[in-house]
Amino acid sequence: MRYSRRLRSNAAIRKLNFAASLDYIANSVGGLETRTQTGIFTIDLTDGGKLDFQFTRNYELLEEPFEVAEGVALPIGGYDYDEFRARLTLGPLGKITETTVTRGGFFSGNRTEVSLGARLDVTTQLAFEPLVSANWVDLPEGQFTTKLVSARATFSLSPRSFLGALVQYNSSIDSLTANVRFRWEYQPGSDVFVVYSEGRTTRGLGDPALESRGFVVKFTRLLRF
Repeated sequence: MRYSRRLRSNAAIRKLNFAASLDYIANSVGGLETRTQTGIFTIDLTDGGKLDFQFTRNYELLEEPFEVAEGVALPIGGYDYDEFRARLTLGPLGKITETTVTRGGFFSGNRTEVSLGARLDVTTQLAFEPLVSANWVDLPEGQFTTKLVSARATFSLSPRSFLGALVQYNSSIDSLTANVRFRWEYQPGSDVFVVYSEGRTTRGLGDPALESRGFVVKFTRLLRF
């Protein structure tokens, strides 16, 4: 459900948005496996920025032990936990484009997440978008910290085509992934994608070892009737 209201008399705020959602997933025998209840309040600013607050109530059933981090395993059972997230997204002129803070429960304990994203327009065609995110998790079964660092580069070849690259490191699974994507909209609503990707593990000594590699070509065509 969503409700929006525009504020014509306010110079700084363009629109207020209220939203609520419910996800309910049952397992093969009809029992509750996952339930997510979410409420979101968003303020759209006139300069293109956005401020949103989100409250989420979660339920997750673990039918077998789950190793959430190395040496930290969650036992079988049902887990109820809530979390709150605040996110500020600046307009197109901002250097730090997005700041997110999340605090709340995480299965049997608590989690705090802070992430910062930026955008650097080198030219009208080339842009870089670095992102840094850190999670501090405190559980009765153990404590751990995870970090996610990524960098995205986008080069616009024309109004209908671009070349993008993404490199990402995830400390929770000791992985280094990268992909290069080319997109061409050869006619409105119809695209060709060419994607090369690979994943490497940073466990052990020496250079990251190759774990996976893929090459995908995707073709879409819009048919109008």
